[in-house]
Amino acid sequence: MLKVSNLETVYNDVIQALKGISFEVPDGSVVALLGANGAGKTTTINVISGFRKSLNLSIEDGTIEFDKQDINGDKPHSVVARGVVQVPEGRKIFAELSVDENILVGSYSLTDRKRFNEARERVYEYFPVLAARSRQPAGYLSGGEQQMLAIGRALVAEPKLMMMDEPSLGLAPLVVSEIFDIVHQINKTHGVSLLLVEQNAHAALSIADYGYVMESGRIVMEGTSETLKADKDIREFYLGLTDLGEKKSFRQVKHYKRRKRWLS
Repeated sequence: MLKVSNLETVYNDVIQALKGISFEVPDGSVVALLGANGAGKTTTINVISGFRKSLNLSIEDGTIEFDKQDINGDKPHSVVARGVVQVPEGRKIFAELSVDENILVGSYSLTDRKRFNEARERVYEYFPVLAARSRQPAGYLSGGEQQMLAIGRALVAEPKLMMMDEPSLGLAPLVVSEIFDIVHQINKTHGVSLLLVEQNAHAALSIADYGYVMESGRIVMEGTSETLKADKDIREFYLGLTDLGEKKSFRQVKHYKRRKRWLS
C-alpha cells in the first residue's frame, strides 16, 4: 500500500534529516517505525503527509508511492483525499471546540453527510467516553481521552492508512494498553493499515506485524515483530531487558555499542 524508496530529505537547505530510507506498509498490516528522539521518525511521516512547505523541508532523492501512485508532490489535503491520514504527536486537538466539532473537522474530505454520520457513529462505538462528552470542550478531556479524540478525528476521514505519531506519549501504561487494543481492533475489523511511529517498542510491537528501527535518519534494523522482540539490542535498549531478564535503564545502554552492532 505504502512504499518509500531511498528517501532523502533536507531541512532549510542545510540539515539532512533522512538519509536514504526505504520501507513498506502492506495493505491491511500494522508496521512499527521505532527509534529514539531525533531519529527521523516524525520527519518521515510529515514528508509522507505532504507537510513540506510549512516546515521548509525538501525531498532531495527517492520516491513515495501510495496504492502504486507517486505522491511526492501532493499537498496535505490531496494526501488525505487519497486515504492517508496522520494522528499527530501531542494530539493537537482543537481545545476550544467541542468533541463533536473536532470530529466534524476531521471529516472535511467527506462530501456525503450520510457517510459522515456513519463514520462518526463508528468513532463513538470505539470510544464511548467521547460520545458521553460530545458537547464538552475538548480541552477539558484527560490526556488519554484527547488521544482517543485525535484517533477518532482521523478515523472519521475513512482512511486506508493511518499514521500515528507517538500515540503513547505522556500516557499511563493502562491507558496506553487500552488505546493500542482499540487501534488493533480498528485494523482487524475495518482493515485500516497502520504505521505506528513510537519510542514505546513494547506497545508498538505488541500489535505490529513488522517493524523498522531508525537511528540518525537511517533504517538500521528491520524484521517481524517477533524477530525484533527477540533481538538482543532491541530487548536491551528499547525493552530494558538483558539476556538474563535483568531490567536495565535507558541511560545504562551505550549508544556507540548499539550502533556498532547494528551497522556492522
